[in-house]
Amino acid sequence: MSPDAPVSLALPFGAIGLVGGWLTADRFLLPDRSFHCLLAGVTPVVAGLLGHYLTGRIGGVGSGRAVGANGPGWANGPGWANGPGWANGPGWADGPGRWTRRGPIAASLLVLWAIVVAGVVNGMTVGLVLGPAGMILGAPFGAVCSLPFVPALAVVLLAANRVGRARAGSIVARADRRAVGSATAAVIAVAALMTPVLFERPAAPEVGRFVAALGIAVVGALFVVDAVALAKVLTLPWRQMGAGEAGDGGVDEVEAAAMMEERGETIDLGLGDEVQVEVVRPTHAYRGAPQIARVVRGSRERAAGALRAGLARGGIALAIGAALWGGPWT
Repeated sequence: MSPDAPVSLALPFGAIGLVGGWLTADRFLLPDRSFHCLLAGVTPVVAGLLGHYLTGRIGGVGSGRAVGANGPGWANGPGWANGPGWANGPGWADGPGRWTRRGPIAASLLVLWAIVVAGVVNGMTVGLVLGPAGMILGAPFGAVCSLPFVPALAVVLLAANRVGRARAGSIVARADRRAVGSATAAVIAVAALMTPVLFERPAAPEVGRFVAALGIAVVGALFVVDAVALAKVLTLPWRQMGAGEAGDGGVDEVEAAAMMEERGETIDLGLGDEVQVEVVRPTHAYRGAPQIARVVRGSRERAAGALRAGLARGGIALAIGAALWGGPWT
């Protein structure tokens, strides 16, 4: 999978659907275990298909604008070189994030519509075992049961919507991709811990505790990884490079970038186009030209701000999980 591609939502949605289907079947205490297993089995499949459908429609809107290894945007020619905009249709009609490009209100309504339709399909599929009457009854049942999934899936979609704002493969881009997994784990943990609050008699409370513990552990591990990434950004040597500085051997920004691309020693923060250098001066007795040890691309302030925001979201998720874990209802 290319780092530039949107994060696939099939697996996160499928995992949420598995937990949600299990909780729904647990809530209604169905006398027939076949319906229980069918509901817990069909829901993750439908949710995974919904995630696959939404993958190319939410997020990734910045991937085409970010300046990557191929140079700035004008290097590919002016925008009119490929023909007028109307020739290829409206801007939101193709490419990643086509729903996101319509604006937050339109995107939210479209996502809500997709979730409800998926719920109707899920209800009709489960009701299929009862024949046509079961399908008819299953449609409104699925639509109503899809509503609790809206806030859970919205958390994951908000995280996925940030993917693509940074250059592919950069520190911020990798953190944005990890945030989708962290959001999924947090939603699953909270849903499992809320079972005793919502249901008086959960069928398998020990299973819920195990799922919640696993989700919290995933969130905590990704929180540590993001903290290490932030520490790396803050401790990078920070010296703005000027064009053709005499004291540094006359190496300008373009030459340094070319040298580092060949050596593989470029660190890309993902946001901003600044170029910073770490210069190592010779230690031997004979005079020599300073050597560029590393080139850092991007704005440290913007990258650190994005990573701090991700850490704040992870900290809030951990705090909510800890509060629910130690609550009097558990």
